[in-house]
Amino acid sequence: MIEDFASDTSEGRMAVFRHLVELYARADVDAMAALIAPDYVGHTSAGDRDWAEFRQSILNFHHIFEYAPDAFIVEDQFANGDKVATRMTARVRNRETGEPMTMVGINIAVIRGGQVLEEWNSWEMVQSAQSLSVQGAS
Repeated sequence: MIEDFASDTSEGRMAVFRHLVELYARADVDAMAALIAPDYVGHTSAGDRDWAEFRQSILNFHHIFEYAPDAFIVEDQFANGDKVATRMTARVRNRETGEPMTMVGINIAVIRGGQVLEEWNSWEMVQSAQSLSVQGAS
């Protein structure tokens, strides 16, 4: 399976990113490390981050939200050169309240040699039906 990830083809690069998402859902940051380049840079609305900061972000989100193994759904994905664009939906549950939450996101990743070198992402929290009902919007 790892051979598929090392392939510098469009399909190989997209497989790397999908596997990264699967590992994220499990908070398997140790396995994720093999898919992240040593000089990784992530660009987020909160600012740029390196792998150590990305790793901590994953652990922080898993502290707040419960992720099922299939929490992420890749809605659309394509590659052009070494860039992979992915549109995703994440369905999680707030650990404190038990409330289900949905997040939608877009990610553009530069993937070479089976590793993510750089990425840009944007996520938006979609309010749950329960939240909207409480606010009188349903």
